[in-house]
Amino acid sequence: MMSTTKISLALALVLGLGMTGCASLKGKNTTTTPTTETTSASNTDSNNANATASTNSISEQDRLNANGLGGNNSANNDANANDGTNSSGTDDSTANEVSMADLLTIRLVHFDYDSVDLSQEDMRTLQAHAQYLKQTPNAKVLLAGHADERGTREYNMALGERRANAVQAFLSSNGARASQLDTVSYGKEKPINDGHDEAAWAENRRVEISYTANAPK
Repeated sequence: MMSTTKISLALALVLGLGMTGCASLKGKNTTTTPTTETTSASNTDSNNANATASTNSISEQDRLNANGLGGNNSANNDANANDGTNSSGTDDSTANEVSMADLLTIRLVHFDYDSVDLSQEDMRTLQAHAQYLKQTPNAKVLLAGHADERGTREYNMALGERRANAVQAFLSSNGARASQLDTVSYGKEKPINDGHDEAAWAENRRVEISYTANAPK
């Protein structure tokens, strides 16, 4: 009888321990599941927040574009570039006016030895005078031809005349009236440099432009 009672107690103890272990396992499983759900919920909230931020960003850009603030940088730059171009154009125009005024102060045209050909530089000067004469009908000039000391008096007188005629022809072809242009030759009789070297001769081979009426101011 005593032996049977001990066996029954032992069985009861074993069964009790087994039930306790099952209860513990169930408790652990139950605790783990909410953790997983919490993590999933956190990820979902994060994704929703990112989506919301992205949507807000797009909406903000649309609003800026609608108000003309989001995409006009290029247009503004083009406007600034145009302003710069206009300013540059104005500067160029002013520079041309100054150049014209400067050219009108030049009253000498020089020539190579025994030549009546005009240089490119002298043509620019004469174009300015022709333009002025064209715009000022009552202006008149005297074109005086000169030569250096080499050669006979007669030859240099003729050479001076040919030089004056060359300048007269250029002015006429660029708008000046024949009635505005008079010519004279002094040959080698009126040098502006009394030297006897190439530098002096180069200065003396010339045509002088003298305004006799309504000279440029």
